[in-house]
Amino acid sequence: MIRPALPGRLLAALAAALAVPAAPAAAAEVLKIAPAALDPKLAYLLVRLGKRDEKVWNLVSFYRYDPKAEDLRGKGRAKANPVPKGEDKAAVVDAKPFLAEQGNVRTYLVAVTPGRWVIASSPTTSFSLGSWQFDARAGEITDLGTIYMGAENGSSIWPRLAGLHSAPDIEKRGYTVADALLVEPAGATTPVPAAVSALPRRPAAYLPAPRFGNHSGQMINAVMPLEGTAGP
Repeated sequence: MIRPALPGRLLAALAAALAVPAAPAAAAEVLKIAPAALDPKLAYLLVRLGKRDEKVWNLVSFYRYDPKAEDLRGKGRAKANPVPKGEDKAAVVDAKPFLAEQGNVRTYLVAVTPGRWVIASSPTTSFSLGSWQFDARAGEITDLGTIYMGAENGSSIWPRLAGLHSAPDIEKRGYTVADALLVEPAGATTPVPAAVSALPRRPAAYLPAPRFGNHSGQMINAVMPLEGTAGP
């Protein structure tokens, strides 16, 4: 089939549009090394991630959160409160880069836009049924403690997760088993890499995030309670 030629002006406009690169989405930075001094315009997250199993490291995502609308900023109930252009919408912590490794736990430092954030998801599961929110303040490190994740089918290498089970019929199909997530808040005995030990740092002040939309289309679950709490 022979298509009619486009008018010259339309061709020129199309060529111009294709020549302009799309603006990259704002993305937080997982740092390879700790800075000598913190940028006063940025916030920093210090987080330790437990290994998923004997061979695979975990992944966790954090998103900007609207506590009044109870949703991720710019989405669902918080659609009217988008993240301003140029600010970070999300931060994803993957296997690398990391600051330190001790046994089955790696420690990461992430530079993000200051604001209210929420622990959003694991590799398979959105914690939209209840999670933890926290403030990341400019010019300091917010210590999130240690995050452990694993499937709710008794296969986790972490004792506090290994006893969790879903319904038997769900466990028969591995791809339908949601993850559990446990946060162990930072305390006096929590290891801190020497490279950040002298930098301004405070433990995260976790608050319940009762819900948000499952905008990632993953399986859904609620995170486990912090010690001494009834959960989010």
